[in-house]
Amino acid sequence: MKHIVDFIEQLERDEHSFTIWVYARNGKFSPFAGKGKTSTTRSLQKAIDQNLQVVVELHTPAEHSSYLILTEVHIVVPVLFHQGQVHSMGKSLAA
Repeated sequence: MKHIVDFIEQLERDEHSFTIWVYARNGKFSPFAGKGKTSTTRSLQKAIDQNLQVVVELHTPAEHSSYLILTEVHIVVPVLFHQGQVHSMGKSLAA
């Protein structure tokens, strides 16, 4: 599985622009920062430290546009994410 630290390093290296979403309730996620505000990897680390489920929605071209970070098991999974909800999950990323 891809370690969360490796995922964050890749975001920095590829200079991705992204929004952070954190699990709120009833299967819905809410923006970690102000809605529509681009986040930094420092903000992402803070979100990961404070939440069990975090979604990173990329604004720059990439293989997948959204990723679910499951902090308890240290995996990053590509997901179909729309209007604050995860609709489907892909295979976890290989290291």
